[in-house]
Amino acid sequence: MSRSNMRLLTVLAASQHSADRVTTVLDRHDLEYSVSDETDGDSQTVIVPVPAHAVEPLEDDLQSVSGDIAVVVDEPMAVVASDETDDQSAIRHGRERKWLSLERVSRNELRSKAESQLPPLVIFAAMTAISAVVATAGVLLDSLAVLVGAMVIAPLLGPAMASSVATVLDDRRLFSRGVRLQLVGTIVALTSALGFATFARTSSVVAAAVDLEASLGLGSHGLPPSLLVTVAICAGVAGGLAMATSGMTDLIGVMIAAAIMPPIGVVGVGTAWNEPAAAAGSLVVVAVNVLAINLGAMATLWTLGFHPRDHSRIRTTRAAILRRVLLLLVSLAVAIRGLEYAAGAF
Repeated sequence: MSRSNMRLLTVLAASQHSADRVTTVLDRHDLEYSVSDETDGDSQTVIVPVPAHAVEPLEDDLQSVSGDIAVVVDEPMAVVASDETDDQSAIRHGRERKWLSLERVSRNELRSKAESQLPPLVIFAAMTAISAVVATAGVLLDSLAVLVGAMVIAPLLGPAMASSVATVLDDRRLFSRGVRLQLVGTIVALTSALGFATFARTSSVVAAAVDLEASLGLGSHGLPPSLLVTVAICAGVAGGLAMATSGMTDLIGVMIAAAIMPPIGVVGVGTAWNEPAAAAGSLVVVAVNVLAINLGAMATLWTLGFHPRDHSRIRTTRAAILRRVLLLLVSLAVAIRGLEYAAGAF
């Protein structure tokens, strides 16, 4: 069995009574578990392997356990069983229930996964600046290979996914951090691209070797806006699915960077070479893609059923999501209109 489909829950119960309540819940879910011998008074440790998509319902049921308990969720490195049928029993029992029909992670794991994608500000700014410089060099060289390198090192997945996760889970602290990093990343990337392009423009050797028309074409500002929005929304949907399940996120980060880093490089080159139409058009492309990525990820996570654990907060959270979606849609419409104008001017 793939380890990505399993989680190992360790329940720390402070009393025998709490441990008994925990095992009752596990029995109700038809899960196999082990209970440690008493080592410190009445405290006990219950260990249970659980399918990843069954963690959240189990956590909800464990909240009803009276007493002092703590739940730790780990992803095992491997799951080895002598009998494949026995190894699959927990999943087979779980899939008979409606709430296990979708293999997605729990809310707590989704939040932790989003937080783990956010690097420290200094590291994030440094990696973004490096990526922008490489992307600008790729634009000047008209080299797709160099642009791919810029996409690989761009840390753009975390902030977009964090703000979307925070929206559906009503986590204001995580939302603020995700939005702040997106703004900082955009400003750092544009500044770095412009600085490097200006430096390259002052070099007669580099300036003479640049095929300006081919380089500016990498900004995608001449493409139909509907195609650009489709690509960016698909990137956001893919990111949301990867965050919500056990899917890989690294390649999704490259996909998101592919929609953002090349036009950022073109903004720098267009500004340094005094091509305002190309620079403005590429800047609008960046705005369109960032907005569409956030919209796609947010809609995907909400569709998959992620919302605050407290049902009394669902209505307020839904209202907040509608406001943010409306704001994104209005901003996206304005950005697309600006892109059409810039494309006509170019």
